[in-house]
Amino acid sequence: MEQQKDKKGTPPPRYDTAFKAGAVKMVTEQGRDPKEVARDLGICIDTLRSWLKASGMQLGQVSRYNREQQRIRDLEAEIRTLRKQLGEKEEVIDILKKSVGILSTP
Repeated sequence: MEQQKDKKGTPPPRYDTAFKAGAVKMVTEQGRDPKEVARDLGICIDTLRSWLKASGMQLGQVSRYNREQQRIRDLEAEIRTLRKQLGEKEEVIDILKKSVGILSTP
């Protein structure tokens, strides 16, 4: 009972700007779940929510933003894979064209 009274009387901890910015980046740039970030950093989800709001993002926007960013990363990876496959196919086509040219020479 005494501990609860002491806890209610203490002011909330102060976090420096770099810590707040780092927490927001973990959510917005790294695409991590806000609840997971709050738990890992030992802060209240409402605290993180207020920092996100101060940075211009809402939790709903963050998850939508994270989904969009993940989709973009997935599409970029697919493009890289397809370009690599296209390059390999073009090499095979060039080799076949040269072999057809050699065989068709009288």
